[in-house]
Amino acid sequence: MISSVEHAWYTRAPMIDAIFRLGEAVRYVAVYRHGQLEMRSRDGTAGASSPESDRYEELLVNPTLIKLASQRGDIDCGGLESLLVRYGNFYTYVLPTPWGHVSVGIESDADAIGLGRQVADVVRNES
Repeated sequence: MISSVEHAWYTRAPMIDAIFRLGEAVRYVAVYRHGQLEMRSRDGTAGASSPESDRYEELLVNPTLIKLASQRGDIDCGGLESLLVRYGNFYTYVLPTPWGHVSVGIESDADAIGLGRQVADVVRNES
């Protein structure tokens, strides 16, 4: 079962649902679009962070990481495509978009790079 943490005025439910359909390795999905945040997490995931912690990650941490990595990437690396962060309990895949970002929590034993590519395809098709 998937629980909703916060709903924006305009739901991103189709995109979030499509990302969860990629498999059980998807723990969490957040879409931050034009200043509106919608987050959902899969119930019963071991080692999950709190909803309040996730909210701050989406509003503060991920936008900052995107800005820093984008600035570095723009110097001589060809820009920034995505970020993959490995926490102790899971991965977080962050995909910058023109309207904000999409963040996906991924199980630590999953193919996070391959799943990230699938997430990018979903976001392109659902945007």
